[in-house]
Amino acid sequence: MNCSVSTMTFALLTLAVSANVMADRKEDLVNPIRYEVIQPVGGDLPVDPKTVYEYKRRGFVDSEPMIEVKPYVLPERQLPPPTVVPYSEPEPVERVVSVKKKAPPLTGEDKVFAQIARDQLEIQCALDDTLDQCEGIEIVQPKETKPRSRRVIERQIQASGTN
Repeated sequence: MNCSVSTMTFALLTLAVSANVMADRKEDLVNPIRYEVIQPVGGDLPVDPKTVYEYKRRGFVDSEPMIEVKPYVLPERQLPPPTVVPYSEPEPVERVVSVKKKAPPLTGEDKVFAQIARDQLEIQCALDDTLDQCEGIEIVQPKETKPRSRRVIERQIQASGTN
């Protein structure tokens, strides 16, 4: 059986829905809705109401007199009178163009990664100062220190034991 999951899901859904519909139909057949057929007041009708308009031309007007039903007003169920709101021109919009939003200060690992990116840029600028990104970056050269005396270096070598 090579049925996909979506095909099986669709089949099960269809089965569930059709079972519900069939159950509703069975209920309607067992317990049908009761209604009474009421004859209109005014005596016997010369024609059957089902076929009164059969084979009539378009625009045919029925000659049966109709009773006009006059509307009456219930004060407590009336809508309030309409409120008219006059139109007014919209107010001019003022925009401040020169204000720049200030970025929040970096904290946590964002601050660490920003420092790493800045250090990498400084290294690149120290190696190649022709880059466009190097404008405005000052590279601080370490101060030249005095060379150590030979005696201090010899003591350090003797202390480490690599003679």
